[in-house]
Amino acid sequence: MLRLQIAWQRLSSSAANAIARSGNETSKKMVLTAHIDAYEESPGASDNASGTAVLLLLAEMLAGYAGPFGIEFAALNGEDHYSAAGQMDYLKRYGSELDRAKLAINIDDVGCKGSRTAYSFYDCPPELQHSLEGKLLSVGGLVRGEPWFNGDHMVFVQNGVPSLAFTSENASEMMKTVTHTSLDTPELIDPRRLVELAWALNSLIRSLQI
Repeated sequence: MLRLQIAWQRLSSSAANAIARSGNETSKKMVLTAHIDAYEESPGASDNASGTAVLLLLAEMLAGYAGPFGIEFAALNGEDHYSAAGQMDYLKRYGSELDRAKLAINIDDVGCKGSRTAYSFYDCPPELQHSLEGKLLSVGGLVRGEPWFNGDHMVFVQNGVPSLAFTSENASEMMKTVTHTSLDTPELIDPRRLVELAWALNSLIRSLQI
């Protein structure tokens, strides 16, 4: 016989998502996400300072965007913590607007040295997926990867929004040895990969018609 006893307590805390919008807020929109929290005791360089850096760089590149979409930048909090509170708060505040969202793009664990950036599709109609992949394959350093289902993109997928996610090709191996540990330091990140991805997304968004 084994007996497991867990000593626990609930601690009050506060956190916030950071949401920025540009373009026509009454038109169809595109949501770009990266989570801004990190696991306790981890510097969080790949998970997810790198994704946040790409989101910020992309926001700068899209300044003055005048295309057909309203652009929403959602830096979500709590992805690495119990109950995904940032996702739940986003749904509470903006869930009624998701019928306008034509595509969600999530950026998480990108830029690892020696690894290409992998993209994966979620519930994208064939015509949209073909268009997206054609544009992505024209960029060096990007490769089709396996779907993964534990990121912020899933809150959109589960609500019927076609989604596209980016991570490092070696992310599954990183999860076994580095992610959520004190080893996740800035020395692991290749800044050129972050710029490469930001440029690719900037070009993709500016050329996309849905």
